[in-house]
Amino acid sequence: MKKAVIRIMLIRMNHRIRQFLIIVVAVFAISGAAALSAKGEQSTPKVAVVVAGRAAEQPSVVARARDIAADRGAQLRVTHTTADELGVTHRLAAASYDEVLTIGVDRRISIDPVTARFPDTRFVAVN
Repeated sequence: MKKAVIRIMLIRMNHRIRQFLIIVVAVFAISGAAALSAKGEQSTPKVAVVVAGRAAEQPSVVARARDIAADRGAQLRVTHTTADELGVTHRLAAASYDEVLTIGVDRRISIDPVTARFPDTRFVAVN
């Protein structure tokens, strides 16, 4: 009698284990497909424009940067201190931006340290 009960429990348990494994495989397949489609959707590069230093104090430069950002579909960041410059460039690189156009940004303070940590982000100085 005990062997029959154990056998029935194992049969039922195998059914539950099989269902669990099917669910786990389905979840992994769906998440993998979602990750691939998310990569495929991001065919346009993420671009940002950063204006800093003396350039940030000049309305004509900021207006030109706003136009550049609008043309490229980019985000615009205007900073007034070197600490803000470093913070903004670091955050953009950490957010996987492909290209950051910079106007008046101090390369030694705000770009070189970030480039060392995030080499995939390209910084371009705009005159």
